[in-house]
Amino acid sequence: MSNFFSFRTDARLSITVREPEVEMSIIKRLGKPKFWVSNNDFSTVMEKIYKTVSANARKIYYRSKGDLNNK
Repeated sequence: MSNFFSFRTDARLSITVREPEVEMSIIKRLGKPKFWVSNNDFSTVMEKIYKTVSANARKIYYRSKGDLNNK
């Protein structure tokens, strides 16, 4: 346990980025939360946020890989 929080500098992490099988699956599964009090449609608002965040995450990922031609 003494090295539980230590970080190995020689460790490799492989991440594969791909489109989800179902967009916004967690939002669709859970639905509108009870605390949602806005007059705006929850799914519409979340879809806009989801698409913006996803696009920015892909840009950051591909930029970090040196692939400027990908999404």
